[in-house]
Amino acid sequence: MILDLIKKSRTHRHFLETSVDEKDILKILSAARYSASGKNKQILRYAFTTDDSKCKEIFKNIALGGALKANEKPTIEERPRAAIVIATDDGIPEDNSTLFFNIGIVSQNITLTANDLGFSTCTIMSYNKKEIDKILNLPENYSSKAVIILGIGKEDVEIVDIRAKDDSKYYRKEGKHFVPKIVLEDLIIGK
Repeated sequence: MILDLIKKSRTHRHFLETSVDEKDILKILSAARYSASGKNKQILRYAFTTDDSKCKEIFKNIALGGALKANEKPTIEERPRAAIVIATDDGIPEDNSTLFFNIGIVSQNITLTANDLGFSTCTIMSYNKKEIDKILNLPENYSSKAVIILGIGKEDVEIVDIRAKDDSKYYRKEGKHFVPKIVLEDLIIGK
């Protein structure tokens, strides 16, 4: 059931030293291809790598786990083993609301498909755009909008129910990563 896949598709920041095959990335990007798109303009483009030296460079240029303590953040050994960049042509104007609507849909499709194939992901919006674009050889007229890192997740992640008034920051306890989610009854504001 799709709900089970959604619940299982949690963000991972620590990865095992297992490589990702390019054929799996192409399957994942096929899911991106079929994503809904505002006005069906299909303005998003993709770059990817499974090359370990590029993954090391990408790891150095992304911000991971803003709510984590320094000793809880991933090490270079726990780096992702692949990355997908979502990009746009700078010459095609698009309003931000439609652009980020499209990026959200594509990111979710990529994440769900990767998870269905046995991979874990983390969608990143805080990174050194200039360096990432250079590492993945984006054409001059393209710029990245998001990075999705992936690999075999090393973390044990658990969803915990909270009320709307509770703190929603993710946290670690005894080696486990906890992700608070507001209960459904607190999310529904009318009927």
